[in-house]
Amino acid sequence: MNQNESYLLDIAKLCQTILRLTSNMTEVEFKHDERTQLAILYEITILGEAVKRLSIEFRSQHSNIEWRKIAGMRDRLVHDYDEVKLDLVWEVIKTNIPELLEYITPLLPSKD
Repeated sequence: MNQNESYLLDIAKLCQTILRLTSNMTEVEFKHDERTQLAILYEITILGEAVKRLSIEFRSQHSNIEWRKIAGMRDRLVHDYDEVKLDLVWEVIKTNIPELLEYITPLLPSKD
């Protein structure tokens, strides 16, 4: 398995964890659940870091994914931690994470 495949597996696992942790939650419940917020913010941060580690060539070959925005969100969570908008995080959870997972699933290495 090459590095990109390893990072894609990490990204897929992170997306699945984010979706699992919030699957039975409403936005209001999320905004009142500090533990879940902390877990999700951590997972999104690691997701952004994994994206940054994908090769430039790979990201260029799959340019319909907004890799820079994903990495940028990681940077915002780390550097502008005091300005995190939970409604934006919720939108990412409900829209962007499922889209990313759907796109990368066919790119994952086979289990064979």
